[in-house]
Amino acid sequence: MKNTILSAIILLNVFAVYSQTIVRGPYLQSPTHESITVMWRTNISTSSKVWFGTDPNNLTDFEIIYDNVIDHTVLITGLLPATRYYYKVGDANNELAPDAASQYFKTHPIPGTPVPTRVWAIGDFGRGNQGQVAMKQAFENYSGDREADVWIWLGDNAYNDGTDAQYQSKVFAVNGFSDIFSHLPFYPSPGNHDYNTVWAESTTLGIPYTNIPLENHDGPYFDMVDVPEHAEAGGFPSQLEVFYSYDYGDVHFLSLNSEVFDYTFSYDGINRMKQWIEADLQQNTRKFTIAYFHQPPYSKGSHDSDDLYELVMKAMREKVIPLLEQYDIDMVVCGHSHVFERSYLIKGHYGYSDSFDPGTMLMQNGVNGNFDEGTPYIKDDSYSTPEGTIYVVCGNSGSSESGPTLDHPAMYFGHGDQDAMGSFIIDVDRNRLDGKYLTKEGTIADQFTILKKDLDLSNLPDHTICLGESIDIAALYTGGSYDINYAWSETEQTDSIVNYSPTETTEYTLTVTDNLTGQQISESFTINVLPAAGTEITEPIQGILAAASGSNYTYQWYLNDNLISGATSQYYQPMFNGVYHVVITNTENGCTTISEEYNYPTTLGLTSSENENFLLFPNPASEKITLIIPDLLKNADYTISDASGRIVLQGNVSESFSTVQISNLAKGSYTISLKSDQAEVQQSFLKQ
Repeated sequence: MKNTILSAIILLNVFAVYSQTIVRGPYLQSPTHESITVMWRTNISTSSKVWFGTDPNNLTDFEIIYDNVIDHTVLITGLLPATRYYYKVGDANNELAPDAASQYFKTHPIPGTPVPTRVWAIGDFGRGNQGQVAMKQAFENYSGDREADVWIWLGDNAYNDGTDAQYQSKVFAVNGFSDIFSHLPFYPSPGNHDYNTVWAESTTLGIPYTNIPLENHDGPYFDMVDVPEHAEAGGFPSQLEVFYSYDYGDVHFLSLNSEVFDYTFSYDGINRMKQWIEADLQQNTRKFTIAYFHQPPYSKGSHDSDDLYELVMKAMREKVIPLLEQYDIDMVVCGHSHVFERSYLIKGHYGYSDSFDPGTMLMQNGVNGNFDEGTPYIKDDSYSTPEGTIYVVCGNSGSSESGPTLDHPAMYFGHGDQDAMGSFIIDVDRNRLDGKYLTKEGTIADQFTILKKDLDLSNLPDHTICLGESIDIAALYTGGSYDINYAWSETEQTDSIVNYSPTETTEYTLTVTDNLTGQQISESFTINVLPAAGTEITEPIQGILAAASGSNYTYQWYLNDNLISGATSQYYQPMFNGVYHVVITNTENGCTTISEEYNYPTTLGLTSSENENFLLFPNPASEKITLIIPDLLKNADYTISDASGRIVLQGNVSESFSTVQISNLAKGSYTISLKSDQAEVQQSFLKQ
């Protein structure tokens, strides 16, 4: 009997293991530069395990949680920045969804690192319809291998009430849409339809939009997500999933929550969100800042921001938008209205549409922001001076309405009708942000560009060189676009590095221009030129070479580019024919001069080979000089003349190795001349 029971238990366990299936996911949340959260749902309660690694065929690392659950959440830490990882999920013993090649994620770059960044924004998409699928496929066709880095949800993510079943059937289980979850994390914001169940679980007396603490906002939306509420990915910690912030590269994002408004008009939730927004933006230093939430401040689509019952839209426009504009936020992206709308660059419009004043609220003369037409929006790089914000409504990623007026005066472009659906793409690279509206048919219907004047030219230091030297000077700067122009004074060179060879101390100016923004910055610098020794070698007396004189000079002589050991004085008596030069160093300023070359011929009437056999040493001499004589000069007569040409000594040399006594000569410069029937030679020497 016991064996029968044991066998039954084993069979039940085996059946449980092999009947386990994934019914949601896996999907990804809260990526940072060193971690990510993997989530999935199974049909039965099991332990949780994630295998991961950089090689899809060799997933050797893993994280495991032994608690038996249906909804699995596993945090993976210790990852490398900006690195692609592959993963599989399962329980402690078994893999599920084992196709690691299609299950991957890329960690963030270190916050603040300027990297090309693609953002994909969708709103009001959770219908489970073909428009939702076509919108997603249009994005994948457009993007190709350049996948999104950041995927943001603008609210009303699952219709009609944001129930768990609706999230399952209209988001996670939609064929042609749900395959993206295994490799693209999403950063959600909730909408009023998502909050239908939040209020049902959290309201007082069953009244929606009741003033309840933000910590008590509960429901399927919050059960589904795991967002970076503790600033794990940059930003300022909100300690809530209701709203949060994060960075990707040099872009800062705020996921706000328009649904914290309450019909008691206490504004407690909005005021608490504003306190956090201010703390977040005060510490923000990223190049671009984008906020997103559900109910837009301006729209003339399926929702009209002028309607008296649009109290949430009015509250966000009056209470939150002034704070965002105070910190010169670059863009606000919303959903809710089932159209696409894009504003001009505007500032200071907090009332109904009839209060919009183009003269004061349209920035940069109301240009359309189209880069290809030469009218991009250009802002400075400081958040201290508000210069305007772009407002985008993209609530048609699965929803649409017929007959919208689309006539809000703040809006430059609108697209809406029964079948008008699409998504919004943001590309950021260096100081450029491009926004594009992509229809579900795959066309770019609207686009705009924001450029930042962020060029910062470092101070160029002065340099000191020695006369005759040259120096490379590099333009040291940060920011700017890919289209930079360099203008250096006193030269026609236009590269970022130039070479100067001044002959005297000179001040120069570098002017760097960003050709896209027109920003121009100049810096001056001086190249100091130190004096150097003369380069000429002279022969003051025949047979003695002399270099430039100086009290702080040191010398080194060379013959045919070979160092002559011990030849370190101003004068040098060549022992051999050849090409001589001397390196002179000024010990006071460190300048080194290489002299001109001096071709030294030491003979008259001798061939070069015979001349190499004639030597006179030592030189200078005090008692005697020794002569090594070639055969052509054997038995030659010699005369020694002083500097005035007067003969002071004469005689005959008959041996190849001969000595001449000079002890009786006065100190000074002399020339010895040897002459035979076959050859003649002269050489100077010093008597000391």
